[in-house]
Amino acid sequence: MLGKLVLIAAIAFGVALKLGFIPDVLTGLSSNHDHSPLDRDLQPRESVDADGVVREKDAGTTGGEFKFEEDGDIENDDYAQSSIYAILYAMYKNTPNLVSPLGIKYQFTFNTWGIAPSPYPVEDPQRHGKAAYAALVTQPPAVEYAEKLGKPLEIMEIGCGTAAGANLITREVWPTSKYLALDMQQAAINTCNMIHATPDNPGLTCQLVPNGVGNDGNKAPREDSSVDFVVISETHIADIAIGDLEKAIFKEIRRVLKPGGLFLWGNAIPTRVWEEADVALPEIGFELVNSFNHTKGAVIARDEDYDRVEAVMDQLLAPYPVMKLPYFGERCHKVGERLIANFYRHPGTALYLKMVTGYDSYMHQAWKNVK
Repeated sequence: MLGKLVLIAAIAFGVALKLGFIPDVLTGLSSNHDHSPLDRDLQPRESVDADGVVREKDAGTTGGEFKFEEDGDIENDDYAQSSIYAILYAMYKNTPNLVSPLGIKYQFTFNTWGIAPSPYPVEDPQRHGKAAYAALVTQPPAVEYAEKLGKPLEIMEIGCGTAAGANLITREVWPTSKYLALDMQQAAINTCNMIHATPDNPGLTCQLVPNGVGNDGNKAPREDSSVDFVVISETHIADIAIGDLEKAIFKEIRRVLKPGGLFLWGNAIPTRVWEEADVALPEIGFELVNSFNHTKGAVIARDEDYDRVEAVMDQLLAPYPVMKLPYFGERCHKVGERLIANFYRHPGTALYLKMVTGYDSYMHQAWKNVK
């Protein structure tokens, strides 16, 4: 999925500031539909005040007290994951090309927060996200495993998003690998098949898993003990706790991994959740064989990416007709900018500050299947 900027802009069309949109935008859209900017779901219904709502939260569970009108913060119980991603990936599709502050045109499909330093050139607008994906799948245990295997890797990713990370891996990092990229969003898979899983990249296959792996007993479409690596990178998994869904996903990961195979997990989530994982994963047969804290590098990446994200916000919101309406347009655009910025972990936003304070940690881990 969870590729891949997390939840950007989508929530701007919701009711966080009571903008008058149909309530189901946050909770009722289908992940099995590829939405367009003209969908009626995105049209305003009535005129309401949009001056702002203060969101004061328990610092013990949210990492601080934040105000929506200042930092765009929104909590998980305000939206449904499937509904938000339905809008998110429609935005990816409907805004396929962006222009960086350096004048570089690029495809809007690689949207991880990323880490620094990056081995990719400064001219590459998405160098930080590429650095994150490349580093995740070349952790020392992964390189050692691949060298011992002596044949193409079988890799599966859960929450691939548009599969830009999968594309990077299959074309540049592990170019002989056979890579199955899974996501719960039809629009994301459509984008993957249109752009990345093309005839010149035969190792990549993108596949829809309706409602996602682990939900309602959903299985990953692989045989038992058939995969070398399972990748999860910057998804909406374990973002607040290791709950029943996460445990179901972890069990599916262990089922498909070969003995000795690796679960490669990278994300910025609450530090306490990483501590929960340290308990939960060994209980089902995993051993932690590598762990690296990239939080400082992730903060630097956001700082270095500041100008690009500022440009992204305007370009991302432009295709939506509501942004051009009298009265509504300016307010919708303002709310959209706040939310995009927060979910980009843009400097000054709640999610950025959570990394700065250490409430959230950006980790890369490798877990070995010891069955």
